[in-house]
Amino acid sequence: MSILNINGGGSGAYIRFMPSVNAWIYKDEELALKHFLFDHDSIKTGWGKMSEGQAPDWSWDPQLGVAQAQPSSEHKRGFSIKMWSKATGTVEWSSTGTGPVMGFDVIFEEIYDAAKANAGKVPVVEYTGSDALKVGKGNTRRPNFKLVKWVDRASIKWDAEAGAAPAAAPKPAPKPEPVDDDIEF
Repeated sequence: MSILNINGGGSGAYIRFMPSVNAWIYKDEELALKHFLFDHDSIKTGWGKMSEGQAPDWSWDPQLGVAQAQPSSEHKRGFSIKMWSKATGTVEWSSTGTGPVMGFDVIFEEIYDAAKANAGKVPVVEYTGSDALKVGKGNTRRPNFKLVKWVDRASIKWDAEAGAAPAAAPKPAPKPEPVDDDIEF
């Protein structure tokens, strides 16, 4: 069983993974997203109804992954999480789409399993591409992720509202070992 029980929003800035175009969309533009932070403490699961041109209608689970009654036949299981990247700052990623929900569920299981051993830290995640899937009579794409490492939560000041980059704490002197330029957390 999935921890999140999402297989089957909020205000401010947001990001979307759109299976139909196999792309991340931020401010109506395609974004080449590679590395980002998830604020795994911000995760919410619930029933969401997403309609073009309207704000999402969410009925959040009172307990993570414990589904309540479906509000309407138009509501689907989904999630919302706060994330941060250099390109976007702090944004909300929420979805009820089959492919995005499947992909997120896999990486969140890994994050959830490692969170206790990484108390006081947040995960750095890498987007590694997507897989085309046939689901029922339709097609979708499942985004794939890799948990890269954990960084101290105290080094990141998450914004109260999504949309602006968090202020990083002063960085210690650089280590002599080589550092992946794409990951500067």
